[in-house]
Amino acid sequence: MFGYGAKNEFVVENRTVVITGGSDGMGRAVAMQLAEKGANVVIVARTVSKLQAALEGITAAATNPKQRFHFISADLTDAAECERVLEEVTAWNEGMPPDVVWCCAGFCNPGFFVDVPIQTQRQQMDTVYWTAANTAHATLKKWLAPIHPSAQMSLPKRHLIFTCSTLAFVSIAGYGPYSPAKAAIRSLSDTLSQEIEMYNGARAQRHQNAAPAADVKIHTVFPMGILSPGFDNEQKLKPALTKKLEEADKPQTPREVATVAIDALERGEYLITTMFVGHVMKGTALGPSPRNSLIGDTLLSWLSSLVFLQVIPDLRGKAFKWGKTNGLPNGN
Repeated sequence: MFGYGAKNEFVVENRTVVITGGSDGMGRAVAMQLAEKGANVVIVARTVSKLQAALEGITAAATNPKQRFHFISADLTDAAECERVLEEVTAWNEGMPPDVVWCCAGFCNPGFFVDVPIQTQRQQMDTVYWTAANTAHATLKKWLAPIHPSAQMSLPKRHLIFTCSTLAFVSIAGYGPYSPAKAAIRSLSDTLSQEIEMYNGARAQRHQNAAPAADVKIHTVFPMGILSPGFDNEQKLKPALTKKLEEADKPQTPREVATVAIDALERGEYLITTMFVGHVMKGTALGPSPRNSLIGDTLLSWLSSLVFLQVIPDLRGKAFKWGKTNGLPNGN
């Protein structure tokens, strides 16, 4: 209906996938589903015990005894660690870089902007934006290294996938430390979606010049709430006003989010939302981002613009009424 045929644009069988934040939550669910589809999977996180436990479940989901699985403990806020991860995966993968890298690492520390220490806000930028940016930088350095025409092979398209949040489209009071980092990922994704075409274009002339070994596609997934240990911790910190403002967010399970995201990747989508409210939030903020469907996204944008004529004044009004009724946060 919206321009996509039956072709699977995200084949992972017999391919190697790296998932950061793969020991828990959405990352673990993604790893298990891709294992079910025949992928070789490497999960990356900090805590070895959680990685070991996750890898057991991921290995059990395999459909082919020849599939391989591995974990790497790393602090992805350190760019050098990201480069080490890519080197280790390449060595483990018999000298070939991974085919797919999916950035799921990060956590949310909500709170009102002036109540959250600046050091915590810097940490949010590190653990949300820089883990993704560092991983992308190390990955693309590997993937985009030029290869002489005589060494060119016919390789399938590679995929770099960011995990963002609908808060990058429409922010909510109480997410001041977190939303800017997610908005930065969305901006990076849009930038890379343009830059990568230069390298893909060079491959179109690879019979004449050096070019990367494979075409690359950028994607970004924008979930809303995801039921996980991280979500439980987030709820403990979240201001009561924030909970009231996001009543329309009905959290999904990690498996639900992973299923919707992978289905969208198989359709070849770029900006991926995982539920109806998220679709509407995306529609109001598409701006110059590439469209998944010219007709579908245009109609969605029109609908969202009408909806948010009422939504934003409503959110601001609720915040005003909350302050009028309850006074300053923390009883100040």
